[in-house]
Amino acid sequence: MKKTFLYSLLGLAIVLGACETDDDPIRDLEAPVIGPADGRDAIRPENEEVRAATTDHMHVRFGVDDPSGIAQIRVDIHNSFDGHAHGRVMTDFEPLNVDDVYSPNASSPDFRFPEGATRVSVDGPGTDIYWGGPSSRVQGEVLAGPYDFVIQAIDIHGNQTSFADGSNYFVRFHIRRPYAPVVEVTNLHDGEIEGEAGEPLQIEGTIGKGDHELSSDISFVWVRLADEHEDEGHNHRVLDEYYYEKTWGASTWRSGMSGEDLPDSQSLNLADVFTGENAIIPPHGADHLDLIIWVEDQSGNITEMTYEVHID
Repeated sequence: MKKTFLYSLLGLAIVLGACETDDDPIRDLEAPVIGPADGRDAIRPENEEVRAATTDHMHVRFGVDDPSGIAQIRVDIHNSFDGHAHGRVMTDFEPLNVDDVYSPNASSPDFRFPEGATRVSVDGPGTDIYWGGPSSRVQGEVLAGPYDFVIQAIDIHGNQTSFADGSNYFVRFHIRRPYAPVVEVTNLHDGEIEGEAGEPLQIEGTIGKGDHELSSDISFVWVRLADEHEDEGHNHRVLDEYYYEKTWGASTWRSGMSGEDLPDSQSLNLADVFTGENAIIPPHGADHLDLIIWVEDQSGNITEMTYEVHID
C-alpha cells in the first residue's frame, strides 16, 4: 500500500513537472500593447484633436504588439455629447458611430492581418474614417461635437486590453462643421485670456448661429471655469474643480441640464453676457485655469471650445 502511494506521488510530480516545462514557454498573461504605427511618433487621433470644419475625414494610425499573436483589434467611435445617454433630434443630422474589427478573417482587406501576427501596424487610406463624401459612415450630415475614440485589442490566449488599467487607447476628438455654432473669443494674448484673481474676467467675442444654410438657432450654452490636469494613464484631461458654472437654455443631449432663457438665440456678445451676477471671478491661488464654452444648436450640433486663462 505504501509503495503504491509513493509511486502515485512520483507519477503526479512527473506529470506536473512536464506541464510546467511544456506550458511556461508559451504562457502569456499580458494584454497586447497599443502604440504608434511603424515610423510614427504618436497614435492618431490624439487626445482633444480638432478636425476642422473643412475636413471630411480622419486618419487612423496605430500599432499593436503581442509576442504570442494578436487575435482581434477593435476601433470604436461614439459621441461624447452627454456621458453616453442618447438624445433625439428630429433632423437629418446623425452622430458618427464606428465599430471596425481588424482580424485575420476580416471581411475588408483593409482590416485584415496575417494569422498569428505579433505586430500589426495600421496606417493607410483604407482605414481612414469619413463623415463626408462617397465614403461617409453617416447617411445624412454628421453631428458636430466631441467624440470618443477607443482602440481595444485581444491576443490569441484571450488576454485583452481594458479601460481599468489604461491599456485601451481612449481619447476624445472634435468634429467641427460649417453649420455648427460659432464661438469666438477676440481678446486673447498669446493664445490665452488674461485675468486677475478676485476681479471679473474680461472676455470679448461672440457666440452665434453659423451662416451656413444648415445652421440653426442656438438652444443651449454651458460655461465653466475649471482646473484640469492630464490623466496620463488614460490619455484624458480630468476636471478637478469648478470655480464657475453657468447655463442658459436647455440641452438636447445632457439630461436635466437647463438654465435661464438665452438673451438671444442667434448672437450673444460675450462682454455683455459675463457681467453683473454672471461675471466670472478667477480665484486666488490659481495660475492657469480653463474656460470651457459648450454651445448647442436646435439641430443638436455642438461646438466646444477651451481657452486657457492666465491669472495674475
